[in-house]
Amino acid sequence: MKRSLLLLAVLLAAGVAAAREPLRVPLFPDGAPSRNGLEGTPESINDKGYYVGVSEPELEVFLPDSVRATGQIVLVVPGGSYEKVCVTYEGYRTAEWLNGQGIAAAVLKYRMPNGHPDIPLEDGVQAMRVIRRDARAWGVDPQNVGIMGFSAGGHFVSRLITEYPDAESRPDYAVLVYPVITMRYSSVRTRENLLGARSGDESLRKRYSTCEQVHEGMPEVLLVLCDDDRAVVPENAIRFYRALKRQGVRTEMHIFPQGGHGFWMRERYRYGAETYPLILRWIREHDKTNQTK
Repeated sequence: MKRSLLLLAVLLAAGVAAAREPLRVPLFPDGAPSRNGLEGTPESINDKGYYVGVSEPELEVFLPDSVRATGQIVLVVPGGSYEKVCVTYEGYRTAEWLNGQGIAAAVLKYRMPNGHPDIPLEDGVQAMRVIRRDARAWGVDPQNVGIMGFSAGGHFVSRLITEYPDAESRPDYAVLVYPVITMRYSSVRTRENLLGARSGDESLRKRYSTCEQVHEGMPEVLLVLCDDDRAVVPENAIRFYRALKRQGVRTEMHIFPQGGHGFWMRERYRYGAETYPLILRWIREHDKTNQTK
């Protein structure tokens, strides 16, 4: 436990030292092509620092010190049950950690679906396009873009990596941490926020269960979760893992015995000394910039 806390402190200290004020980049400067019904509701930040009622999505781009920069960037998608964006641990601390390793991070403040289930995919596709458009200006390789999602943000990411419409919006690899995958095992709140009044429709539940959408040619996927997660039960990630294996997509899954849900970057999490390095190893394995040097 002490070793885990020490490692977390070191990782975060390195990240804090490297972090800079983020660049704020709107996804749709001229307005989003579709609406989520929250346009008249003012966006707010709750007492935990989470975004609530997002209707205008943007990227908050954190760049590492140029001396340490690897040329990689990760699109970071926090969770929040599709009703808020939990940007503290799953967003900003993740960016600090990545920056400390020389990796740029783009934290996504995305729109809430509010019963319009294709809104997240629309934001994800546009986020990837914006990153690749501006990558060179940020000192990043546009062909070196990974994606990382947590909880409902994991579902968001799993949709993007299964349903990307073109090469520009396809991430190069993915990391899913305690992800929601299937509507059968998601919480009622998450499912209703995504599907709205139609959340009881079995055909719709199947359509938005991403284990049903896996196909050849997808980005490679790392899955990380804890066995005692009661909020997003392990069966979510296990179904996704099995579907990926059936399609021949390279995947890796790590299930730690304890940690529950939302363990990411928390001092209470006892397996940090194993978890964070294995995720960093996965990201570095997919570093195309250094592989071609």
